[in-house]
Amino acid sequence: MSRRQFTLDEKIGIIGRLENGEKNSVISKEFGTCSSTISTIWKNKDKLKNMFQTTSLNAKRLRTAQHKDLEEAALVWFKQQRSLNVPISGPILQTKIDQLAEKMKIENFKCSASWIQRFRQRHNIGFGKISGESSAVNTDICSNWLANVWPSLRAGYCDDEIYNADEAGLFFKLTPDKTLRFKGEKCSGGKLSKDRITVLVAANMTGNDKRKLLVIGKSKSPRCFKGVSSLPVFYENNTKAWMTSAIFEKTLNYWDDELRRKKKKILLLVDNCPAHPSLQHLKFIKLVFLPANTTAVLQPMDQGVIRNIKAHYRNQLVLKMIEDIENQIESKVTVLDAIIMLDKAWRNVTSTGIANCFRHAGFCDVTTDTTQLQADSGLINNIDEDYLQIDDDLITSEIQTDEDIVDNVIANQQVELDNDTDIEELDDEFETVPSISEARAALRTLERFYYTKYEGIDAERKALSFLETSINSNTKQSSIKDYFKKLNKN
Repeated sequence: MSRRQFTLDEKIGIIGRLENGEKNSVISKEFGTCSSTISTIWKNKDKLKNMFQTTSLNAKRLRTAQHKDLEEAALVWFKQQRSLNVPISGPILQTKIDQLAEKMKIENFKCSASWIQRFRQRHNIGFGKISGESSAVNTDICSNWLANVWPSLRAGYCDDEIYNADEAGLFFKLTPDKTLRFKGEKCSGGKLSKDRITVLVAANMTGNDKRKLLVIGKSKSPRCFKGVSSLPVFYENNTKAWMTSAIFEKTLNYWDDELRRKKKKILLLVDNCPAHPSLQHLKFIKLVFLPANTTAVLQPMDQGVIRNIKAHYRNQLVLKMIEDIENQIESKVTVLDAIIMLDKAWRNVTSTGIANCFRHAGFCDVTTDTTQLQADSGLINNIDEDYLQIDDDLITSEIQTDEDIVDNVIANQQVELDNDTDIEELDDEFETVPSISEARAALRTLERFYYTKYEGIDAERKALSFLETSINSNTKQSSIKDYFKKLNKN
């Protein structure tokens, strides 16, 4: 065989394919080189990954684009096509950039070969052969993958270090009386999108590490966030409340940096959708894509975890609706309400249930007590099936059109005043942020409730004491002094 020189980009691509279980012989045959060359690349994978990241960072530091919005849109489009294994040549990219410039109303712009060259240098893009992926799925692909590919992928990782992440769409305002209005309606944008959010759920195989949820809404800064200093979830946004490749990359970069500080490496299983690009620069996350068209069977989060989160969430939503009726107030749900209830729902999903979902998907032979799972199932059985399943097929990501890409880029560059906020949220303003005195009054109500209704409430008493300390720590000392001054005068 003839000797071949590989670019750094090609070597990183080869490493990624080997990490995802492809055989050396298949790759060497495709590139027309000997297997020892591929083996050498694999042997030097850590060094090559370091070189790739350093080169990429330096390139972004040293070179800036004249039309930043256009460049960002072009990069989003290019990454999307690469995630779909679509081969992109220089002329194809050049034509597409001209089209994007026209849609963004950039005058007197004509994409040249030199512009493409600088674009490639800034983002470390090399145009090599892209291996396609067959859309046909063998009926035995799941069992074959688990038996022949998975063992080598997970080698060196214990159960605590193996994670799965998956998105779910949620009609967060949906109450049982509105279920029929949504039945049969497809929500991929438009009027129903105002009532939906996307949630990214991630946990490890043993269930002892449940990652903080990522919630994706439409608005960058919903009015209900006004005065809120922190959220129990990560929050991102785009015009359709979908997962995008940019949000996915940002999320994993943050997680990778967190793992770097902990000096811990993990394996992360995700499905192969357009919003999940192959990220070769991650140092502490080994990203593994499930085989195409198998996620309904192999995705652990789809085996019951997401269903349980929705059941707990909708249980809280119904309770809130009942409380609002009893208090004779209009029942409404903001994005902040949804986030708080989702966080509670996620905390109610048990580690036992998560571990069993990994086992059910075939990733381990864990034999665990199913008592807690039955308890969760009981909660599900108490909720109307139509109400529970209404958003099971809700779109969480889709191939972005040129218009979607342009709209998102422009929206991200603007300091928006939240024009997408629902009318229901416009009246909230500071009402969603209780005062210190309101918090204290609520605490006293809780104390009276527990002390008059229950016996042996040591755990609750400790929790109430912790809350009181927390509330008092937020009280300004000057206010206390003013109180005693007024008391002495009287």
